[in-house]
Amino acid sequence: MIALKFALAAPTLCLVVAGAIDLMAVSAARSRLQDVADSAALAGARELGLAVSDDAAMERAGVFVDDAVARWSQRPEITRQISVEEVDEQRVLVVKLHGNRVSFFVNLLPPGGWNFDVVSRATAVGRTPLCVLGIGDGGQTVIAVSDSSRLSAPHCMVHSNRDIVASGSIAAGAVQAVTGATGIISPKAGVGAAPIEDPFKTMALNESQPCSGTPSVEVVDTGVIYANPGVHCGGYKLKGTARLVLRPGEHWFLGGHLELSDSAVVEGDDVVLLFDKQSKFDFKNQSVVRLTGRRSGALAGLVIVATRGNTQRFIISSDNAETLLGVIYVPEAALVVEGKADVARDSAWTVVVARWLELKGSASLVINANYETSNVPVPSGVGPNAGGTRLLR
Repeated sequence: MIALKFALAAPTLCLVVAGAIDLMAVSAARSRLQDVADSAALAGARELGLAVSDDAAMERAGVFVDDAVARWSQRPEITRQISVEEVDEQRVLVVKLHGNRVSFFVNLLPPGGWNFDVVSRATAVGRTPLCVLGIGDGGQTVIAVSDSSRLSAPHCMVHSNRDIVASGSIAAGAVQAVTGATGIISPKAGVGAAPIEDPFKTMALNESQPCSGTPSVEVVDTGVIYANPGVHCGGYKLKGTARLVLRPGEHWFLGGHLELSDSAVVEGDDVVLLFDKQSKFDFKNQSVVRLTGRRSGALAGLVIVATRGNTQRFIISSDNAETLLGVIYVPEAALVVEGKADVARDSAWTVVVARWLELKGSASLVINANYETSNVPVPSGVGPNAGGTRLLR
């Protein structure tokens, strides 16, 4: 009799046990999916911590989800929805994941299998200013700090879209690279970061007017030249004790260079220097550089710009390049620092966006981030705030 009752109850017991196991598996899958969402939201929120587009943050979160799912054996079918929302005047990275798992009962119970949803929200606790961005590619080291040179950016982020190599030293608020980072770097560089696009790629960079006639270099070894904004055809070669004062506005250097040697001086407040593809600057010897970027207009916040197609080497080997306040933007060119004294040390803030950045010899590049003390605005795409990330769910 007992055996008969057991035989009759056994199928039901088996179903109950199987259902319980199925529910445990679903619960475990849902928990793991929540962990994936949380980690992806935090990873994306780190990108929100930079002054870059929301797309970079969403892309970073999406890559994290895809990588985590790829490593999950016997995973459910997963779909994702990632967005950035404005909540209480702060940007929040939202990761929503939907899972569907085949049930023990071949999707008959429940119909269509087990469906479960998770959501995670994270935000940057402040932002880490993005102050050095190497945007080059093509297999070359994008940021190189060689010999005994030093890159100091204690309150902001140094990022390379490829490699960072520091046989000298880098000390920054944060350091990250897309492919690799080696050398003396403090704090330790993060590797595998999402690439950051050129924040100024849509900016119009067209000279206000072409050169009239053949460009000629003006050579000056003494006295003071006051230059109005506009086009400087052929540029200047300043040496001795010559001094070039740039009046406020946009100064276009077309078909030539701005070269300083000896104790020559170039200075300008509320200015931006723009170099076409044939032009560059070369600051040498004990020459003095005091340049403060534009305070208004389409190029507000920029101090030195190379047009697209300019692949030259912009060289600072002067020991008195004291003030470079604003964004140095050379998207297809190299910025090379070779001097012995601190470059840009007297600037309230500086941002470098270059295809390549190279420091060598005993060069020292100081990137300050005292944005609130300057009347030069920080352009959208780079700049202020600092901190970590936190979950909001």
